Amino acid sequence: METFVENISAATTSVNPPKNKTRAIERFEPPSNVVYTIDMTAQFVGLPRRTIAVCCKHGLVASAIHPRNGYYFDQSAIRTLRRIESLRNVCGDDFPAIKIILDLMSQLEHLQTEAQGTRESTKGAKRVKSQ
Repeated sequence: METFVENISAATTSVNPPKNKTRAIERFEPPSNVVYTIDMTAQFVGLPRRTIAVCCKHGLVASAIHPRNGYYFDQSAIRTLRRIESLRNVCGDDFPAIKIILDLMSQLEHLQTEAQGTRESTKGAKRVKSQ
């Protein structure tokens, strides 16, 4: 397990966010194949480490590695934390409500992806019939 954590640490140092002002960090979209420490994640999303840890404890976001080895987050978790921060502006610290909204957003995205695939396959079938 130590080798895995060391590899992750090496990966996080090789891909850093832009060193411009805060706005550049907020816009930074991490690659999908890299995980980041809780400190780097806190910089990306503009949340304190403690808030991120609380979000993990409430089941709002999952760490890529078990908390005993430290919190590490991937692209999906960073996107979720950004959503949580936006939802906290509306819901406050009502974590159960935030969880429900996140679950509904996830289901909606899944349905949109499914619908897009259906539309594309229907278009392909129409093209085959017309030729």
